[in-house]
Amino acid sequence: MANRGRGPSYPFWARIQREISEQGITLRELVKRSEVTHTVIGSLAHSGIRDRAARQRNVIALAKALGIPKSEALQLAGLAPVKPDPRVDAREAIRLDPELDDEQKDALFRLLDVFARDRKQHQANEQTG
Repeated sequence: MANRGRGPSYPFWARIQREISEQGITLRELVKRSEVTHTVIGSLAHSGIRDRAARQRNVIALAKALGIPKSEALQLAGLAPVKPDPRVDAREAIRLDPELDDEQKDALFRLLDVFARDRKQHQANEQTG
């Protein structure tokens, strides 16, 4: 799936949708808890909120209302850098990525296989050369 039409805070918006579903609350209840309007919540999915300070305030309020850790919420909203975890398995990350369809996942798996073969060839050349 392409990321066209999605704002920089789309991953956070998707997390909000998941939390609403898992917690069994309504959007109206989230608006009441967070004091963030439904229009602002919806804007996180598409255009985003251009004013970075306002976006940060809203993200923090929504995160607090849903029990999402502040650092995670800011990263998902594109407001804080994502710190890569060196322990992440690329194949597992691809497999679990909801943004990718099966065809895209297969293509990425094939690309990983090419990189692995190239790395092995490079290591073999270093040992013999």
